Amino acid sequence: QPAACVPSRNITVLYAYSTDIDYYTYNWGVYHMVFYADAYTTMANVRFDTKQEEEIEYHSDKNSLKDSLNSHKPDPSLGYGDWTTGSNLYTVLKKFLNNGNVSICGALVFIAVKRYPDESDVSDIISQLRANHVIVYIAVDSIPSGGSNSATLYEMSFETNGYCAFATGSDLSNVSSFRKTLDNSFVSMSYTIESTDGTYVYKYPSHDAAPLYGTGQSDLLWCDGSLSYKWTIDYQYNTDAPQIIECRMYSYFYHDFVPLPDF
Repeated sequence: QPAACVPSRNITVLYAYSTDIDYYTYNWGVYHMVFYADAYTTMANVRFDTKQEEEIEYHSDKNSLKDSLNSHKPDPSLGYGDWTTGSNLYTVLKKFLNNGNVSICGALVFIAVKRYPDESDVSDIISQLRANHVIVYIAVDSIPSGGSNSATLYEMSFETNGYCAFATGSDLSNVSSFRKTLDNSFVSMSYTIESTDGTYVYKYPSHDAAPLYGTGQSDLLWCDGSLSYKWTIDYQYNTDAPQIIECRMYSYFYHDFVPLPDF
């Protein structure tokens, strides 16, 4: 009988990236993985979308992690070499979830995607992620190197309290928040976070706000724990087609796992 998944400080973090991803995006992820490595008990990394499938490597210190990342840089010549083959990302995630060596309870997974998966139903993986309170964050290149289905990426992040954003070029390394790929129907979006006593207001867009990168915008703000806040979103689309706007608020401190959306 596996131990129940309860909040703890013994957290595992995984950085998974396509061998097709651009070096700048990969290296930005490396920098943050190494910088924050001491905050985690176990660090893991894997390069996927390679013809010869690679194993996930696990580390207990940042130097080992750094050496592994530097010896497994993105290299499209090691990839599938076509525009039709889908990503093997979900195969890699299954291996991580069933690794049997390190705890996945409360784990964080950061993924850089260039080649889209082909799978249209990944409910089994999502269920396993949710059962272990694994949060998945995904940066997706909006110009794929192959594959056909990006919708499951968004679904997986949404259902695990993570986020999925789409961008390309230098914007890709900066994506940090909500929404699926922008299409021609998108006109504008703005929002305001306001305390109920009016002492603090945060507005986007504004001169003080972080910019929009691809489909994601995020920022850091300080809130008074004794106050309630109201988040107002205004949006414009030039069609009546249903659209999804994904909103997330994260804190440094939690007393328990955050409730998951219905699935």
